Amino acid sequence: MERESQFHKDVETIEKLFSETEEGYRPTHVIGIQYIESKERIAFLNNLVLEKNSAQQSHVLMIYRFHNGNSGGQQIYAYWFKTDKTIEERRAFCKEDDFVYWFMGFAEEIYK
Repeated sequence: MERESQFHKDVETIEKLFSETEEGYRPTHVIGIQYIESKERIAFLNNLVLEKNSAQQSHVLMIYRFHNGNSGGQQIYAYWFKTDKTIEERRAFCKEDDFVYWFMGFAEEIYK
């Protein structure tokens, strides 16, 4: 698992997730949580994950967070890369209210 809050280290974070560790060790599950600059960066990062995981063959959960200028909150995009080459996607948002409490909701539940 790797977590990164500096968006300029997004590629470095993915590199760490798929770096060599003990000889012969292949993790079953890999998790990456990181802030990114914008939604447009996701396609590039997901292609990098697919490339890096082609040999490792792990289940990979990538969670990307970025600021949404329109809503004043953050959007969260999560991608589950399965070993059968399928990818599931979930989207959510989070925002701080006037009382400084954070709330979060899945996009399909909020935008029905």
